[in-house]
Amino acid sequence: MDNETMPIELRLAAIVTLLSACALRGTTANKAAALRIHLDAALHLPECGGHLHDAIAQALAGWETIECHPASVSIDFCPLTVPGQSIH
Repeated sequence: MDNETMPIELRLAAIVTLLSACALRGTTANKAAALRIHLDAALHLPECGGHLHDAIAQALAGWETIECHPASVSIDFCPLTVPGQSIH
C-alpha cells in the first residue's frame, strides 16, 4: 500500500505497533524513522483533528528529538516479550 494513501485506521495501527515494538525491544534508527513518517503523515489527514491532532503533534515533536545509532538493533528480553513471562 502506498504510504500516501494509507487510511487513518491503518496509519494509527502502524503507529501503535511501532510504539509497542520500541517499548518492548528498544528503539532503532529504522523504527524511529518509520514512526516519524507515520506520525507526520497522520497530522496531514483530514480525519485527524482536535485532540487527536494535538496528541500526534506532541508525539511527533518528542520523536523528532530522538537520535539512534544507525547500527542499533532490537533486543530480545524474554520477560517483556513473551506472553505469560511478564513480571508484575
